[in-house]
Amino acid sequence: MTKNYWDESFIPPEADKFLENVKNEFAKSFDVDDKYLSAWLSHHGESQGKWLRSRLALATGGLLGLSSQTYINWAVVCELIHSASLLHDDICDEDSLRRGQSSVWQEYGISAAICTGDYLIAESFSKITEIEQGWHQTILLKLLSCSVKDIIFGQSKDVSFDPFKISWTQYAKMATDKTAPFIALPMMGMFKCSERSNDECDGLQKASDYLGLSYQYLNDVENLVGINQDIFTDIYKKHPNGMLIRILEKLDQEIQVKIRNNPKILIDFINKESFQDQEEHIKELIKNAEDQFHRVPKVVQPILISIKNEINTRTKNLMENN
Repeated sequence: MTKNYWDESFIPPEADKFLENVKNEFAKSFDVDDKYLSAWLSHHGESQGKWLRSRLALATGGLLGLSSQTYINWAVVCELIHSASLLHDDICDEDSLRRGQSSVWQEYGISAAICTGDYLIAESFSKITEIEQGWHQTILLKLLSCSVKDIIFGQSKDVSFDPFKISWTQYAKMATDKTAPFIALPMMGMFKCSERSNDECDGLQKASDYLGLSYQYLNDVENLVGINQDIFTDIYKKHPNGMLIRILEKLDQEIQVKIRNNPKILIDFINKESFQDQEEHIKELIKNAEDQFHRVPKVVQPILISIKNEINTRTKNLMENN
């Protein structure tokens, strides 16, 4: 297993063979004839991630036997829309850092970050029109539009809900809408283009929903213990947090008010028992995801298993160190 938790044994040669093509096409989208936008894009592009979404698209498209021209372009689209979401998320979350460097809004201002994100969204739709098979264009344009709407619905709830008043049901819906599309989108596009059955697509969607919720929930646990981030920022910035919700569920109203007025005392309620509770809940979500794996084509099941393994590994590391 690699440091990114990918079990590379299942990935078809196309996933790595064409990854450089994706990176090159992605770079072209950042090459614009506008000195201001060019500077903002350049700054944002310096903090590239792991290219996991493009690899999901490349692996799925290759395994399902689609044209490399389709899945290369779709991989670029998925990276562009994800990159745009990061710019807008940093503004909404007031995050001053993105992968170790200053975020675009922090460096150049909110307006610059909004413009940069909007440009990347527009570019992602434009990139779909470069796919040679017209009916693939139609399928992917609709899917991208619906996925972007779901992400926005989730983000709108994230910035609107009171972290001390939100229910678990509301949180789960918000977190799923916000996170699951980035798992489902790269793979679902290839499912749709290869005309997989409605049941297979539904299985992928449900599995992605549970995996996406698991990702967000695990990140929330890490926030309340300060792993790779400042502790309690979700509370200080009034962002919904799954672990906070589950802790508050067990406390009386008086204690909840005290925590709301002084979040630092929350640390008194984060103990071995609370970690065990979070671990069990994450395991339950993962089990729900696994129950859907058999519904997708066997050839792509290892991709979902690899995502599950990443979450399990991060959870295990978290629990061993706290």
